[in-house]
Amino acid sequence: MKIPRDGKILDCEDAVKCIFNLKELDIIILRELKKHGNIRADELADILKKERSTIYRALQKLNKCGICVKKTKTIEQGGYYHLYSICEDITIKETAEKCLDEWYMKVKKSLSDLDK
Repeated sequence: MKIPRDGKILDCEDAVKCIFNLKELDIIILRELKKHGNIRADELADILKKERSTIYRALQKLNKCGICVKKTKTIEQGGYYHLYSICEDITIKETAEKCLDEWYMKVKKSLSDLDK
């Protein structure tokens, strides 16, 4: 986890980037998910003028972090596609708080091990 060293107070986006180790593109994708609701990776790629594989990797990362949801939809003629959406704000907050609590406990244990 990277912490800004310039003395600046973290805003919401900075905090989310720091806690979940996200890049600027990940944050841009989160904004688009919030704006559009359920959206396919190829639609996001068109909107952001990025390769679909780049968007897909970012969506996988956001999904793994627990701040993006992937839903599989079936096509009647056969096949399927995925829709992505942002988790509820409260879920993101709860997930971030859990990550911070876990990190705090690890750091506290590491510091207590210094005495040994």
